[in-house]
Amino acid sequence: MEEMKEVENYANLVCNLPEKRETFSHGYEKENKHLIHDFKELQLKQEAQIKEVEEMLYQEGLSEIALRSPSEQIAYLLVERSKLLRKLELGDSNPESQRCLSSNLQKEFPQSYNEDLEQNKTSQNCLERDAEQIAERLEKAHEEIRRLMDELQGKEKEQSKLDSTLEKAQLEIEELRENLTKLKENDSIDLKKAKEHNQRLDEEILALRNRVRSLDSEKKVLGEVVERLKGDIRESQENKQLGNHSPGKTVGAEQKIQGPSSGEKPKCQQQEELQQLRQNLHRLQILCNSAEKELRYERGKNLDLKQHNSLLQEENIKIKIELKQAQQKLLDSAKMCSSLTAEWNHCQQKIKELKLDVRKQAQSIKSQEKLEKAKVADAEEKILDLQQKLEHAHKVCLTETCILGKKELEERIREAMENETKIKQQYQEEQQKRKLLDQNINELQKAVKILQDKENRMEMTSSQQQSRIQQQEAQLKQLENEKRKSDENLKSNRELAEKVSKLQQEKEALREEYGKFLKQFDSHMRNYNEKHHHYKAKFHRVKDRLIHEVELRDGRIKQLESEIGILRQQVAKKKAFQDQVTAKNDILLLEKRKLLEQLTEQEELIHDNKCIISSVQHRIFFLDKENKQLQENSLRLTQQVGFLERIISSIQIRRAEETSSGIPEFEVFNKILPLPRSSFSGTGLAQSAGSLQETEERKSEEVANPKFPKSLTCSQNSKAGYINVASLKETHCVQEQDQKSEL
Repeated sequence: MEEMKEVENYANLVCNLPEKRETFSHGYEKENKHLIHDFKELQLKQEAQIKEVEEMLYQEGLSEIALRSPSEQIAYLLVERSKLLRKLELGDSNPESQRCLSSNLQKEFPQSYNEDLEQNKTSQNCLERDAEQIAERLEKAHEEIRRLMDELQGKEKEQSKLDSTLEKAQLEIEELRENLTKLKENDSIDLKKAKEHNQRLDEEILALRNRVRSLDSEKKVLGEVVERLKGDIRESQENKQLGNHSPGKTVGAEQKIQGPSSGEKPKCQQQEELQQLRQNLHRLQILCNSAEKELRYERGKNLDLKQHNSLLQEENIKIKIELKQAQQKLLDSAKMCSSLTAEWNHCQQKIKELKLDVRKQAQSIKSQEKLEKAKVADAEEKILDLQQKLEHAHKVCLTETCILGKKELEERIREAMENETKIKQQYQEEQQKRKLLDQNINELQKAVKILQDKENRMEMTSSQQQSRIQQQEAQLKQLENEKRKSDENLKSNRELAEKVSKLQQEKEALREEYGKFLKQFDSHMRNYNEKHHHYKAKFHRVKDRLIHEVELRDGRIKQLESEIGILRQQVAKKKAFQDQVTAKNDILLLEKRKLLEQLTEQEELIHDNKCIISSVQHRIFFLDKENKQLQENSLRLTQQVGFLERIISSIQIRRAEETSSGIPEFEVFNKILPLPRSSFSGTGLAQSAGSLQETEERKSEEVANPKFPKSLTCSQNSKAGYINVASLKETHCVQEQDQKSEL
């Protein structure tokens, strides 16, 4: 009992240990989740800022630039600004006058001009070298940052692997402990059941022995009764023989008188005794049958006991094998823990070294940034001086050498900006790869959960199959027992006694083996307790180290937060600079639009004046043609009118003849009018109508073009009206002459 209590206490301690570990691991996981959440928030803020810039560019119609990186956007805006400045300078200054001035100045001051050019070239070369050096330093700094990020990611991966291995080892230890507790519980339950079953068997065996003794005593009593009855029957038979051999009638008469009285009594007694014997025999048969049935039942129980004992032996063997496996697993887990602690220490040293390297590099980068800032300030001053000189040189002359130098500088600046954009794109790609790795880890965790579910399902199915197999085995055993019972009906009670003695011997042997097993189990539990205390001490050491590392990590997080604040300030400065650039670009665009509108207005005025002059010339030429055509038409009409007058006079003459002769009017008309079609085809009228239509179209064009001068339109209308009035007067005179001729 004391040993069982110690085992239970140890089991409770073992059960409480994983709970403590779980609480510690949960706290560590919560901290990691909080850090991941902060990192995601920073990423979201950056993405929101980028989206705002993209929306501004979309609104201004720069959709292609919105998809690029911020450095490329700034470079594009700077290039556009330089282009606009060039266009404005070119628009303000006439190249011919500047060339003349530059040639005159070169003739007058050749030495000063060459000196200025050489100074500009040297300053440009210095600026180009400084820009190249700055770009190289930036590339080196970016490469170092990438290398450090890769190393940190590798260390984080190693830490995650170590954490996963520790968790796996803890899970294996917990599973082993659960298996041990289950085995202990199963062993205790099996032992209790075996003890109860043995007690029942002992009680049943004692009851059977008592029944066998009672049956033996009853058999003896019945045997004595049977022998006594047999003696009585023999005596009665002898008396009958003696009565048959007695002489004399007297004796026969006396016997006849006394015979019925003395012979009837033993017959009745014999019949009663025979009935009692039959009843006793029937009872004995029933008892024998019941005894045989009980013997068969006991034989079946004995067989079940043997099978149960064999199963217990097999289970004991399995338990021993499982204990050996558990010991091996514990040894393996101890080795794994030792290797993990060694790797953990190695990783800590590497992390410390990396942190020192990062600090050194950060200091060097800061110093380089300060130097670069100073150089940039000097370069800006030089650039301002050069810009002033360039403006002076532009005012003096726009030479092709200066333009080529500017283009080269702009191309180099663009190349530097493109390199920065490429570096930023690579950094974004690395972030995307990191996200993909996180997604792969989550997918692997899901796959592990799915595999665990599958294992649980397989265990359930295997347990169900085992239960089915056990049921089938039980059915087979029942059938075999029935066969054995049918075969073993003829065996005696001696075999039962021998079997009972054998069972007792087997019980004693099993008790001895169970005692040995308990001793071995106690020794194993002591060894396990010692190892557990050793592992507990190691676990406390590892816990202290983890706490120290967590503190270091918190310090690193604070440093990173401070760096993030600095970066945010830089981003705000960049935004302000971008806003200034965009505002300047907007102002320049407005100025450009105004200038373009002025140019277009001037070009439209020139074009309108040219169109007016050409239209006036064309109309004069067209009016001359129309006058000629109208004169020709008037001549034709006069000829046709004379011809018509002749026809009318001939018609009037023929009417008088018709009244006398009665010829139809249509035939007379056809005879009188044998006119050729060409003489009165209406070609002149068609031509005149076409000329009138052309004049009307020209008038509509004049109405549609409101920029023509009113004086020209009025004069043209007056001329056209004069011509039309003359033609109308001529037609009116022709009609009056026709009417007079008819009268």
